[in-house]
Parts: sequence; structure tokens; C-alpha cells
Amino acid sequence: MNYELMLVTNTEKGDSLLVRVEKVLKESSSNLKVERLGKKTLAYKIKKQADANYYVLSFEAEGSFVKPLTDKLRLEQEDLLRFLLLKKVEKKPRRKIRKVVEEVKEEPKDKPKVTVAVRSRASVKSTKVKSTKSTKEKSK
Repeated sequence: MNYELMLVTNTEKGDSLLVRVEKVLKESSSNLKVERLGKKTLAYKIKKQADANYYVLSFEAEGSFVKPLTDKLRLEQEDLLRFLLLKKVEKKPRRKIRKVVEEVKEEPKDKPKVTVAVRSRASVKSTKVKSTKSTKEKSK
């Protein structure tokens, strides 16, 4: 199985820790690749440290090797701030599968006859009577 180990180490003792971890990994794993990401500022202080060195180690090992490795890393409390061990899953390229769907047309059987009645609003014209002063005066 392919694994990836990320180490966040103390800036002063990071290289000595990396040597020890490489030694353990070389004993029981293969294809070890070390990538040094360098010194970076932490988002928050860990063990009173504001800066840390980052390392990424990629290797192949059996699943039974993971538990002893994590146990050894937990003992490195002085030099190691954080670590993360991930199992790399390689994605297989998907083949495009085209599904052919046969369309079956069913002939409708005796459609029910429906009549739809539509009402329309009748337009009603209203006439307004204009009241003027002359008609009011005449009626008095």
C-alpha cells in the first residue's frame, strides 16, 4: 500500500527527527521519497512554537507497519509537533460506458374523452353620470 506521512517538526531539531524517521522507514518499507516543504509560520502556536518545518514522506509498506510507526512517532514529543499519516488511493481512470436504452413506445389504449368548458368574463360597460353645476342648480 502507498502511504504519505506529513511531519510538522520543531525548527531546531527537525533534521535529526527526519533522519530517525527515515531510518525506521528504510528498514521495513520501499520507495521512500522525502520532500522538504521548508519552514512555515503556524496559524496558531503549538507547544509555544510559532514556526515549524514541514516534511512529506511517501513510501510503500504493508498495513501491519502502520501501528508501530505511529507508536514511535507519538514517543517523539519533543521534536515532533504534529504528524499525519494517510493511505494514498490511486484512482483508476473510468471508462466511459454508454448504455443503450431501447425505447418502447406503447400505443395509447382508448383515450378518455374529456370536454373542457371555458368561461369568459363578459365585459360590462358602466356609464357614469356626469354631475355638473348646472344640473344641480336647475334641480333646486
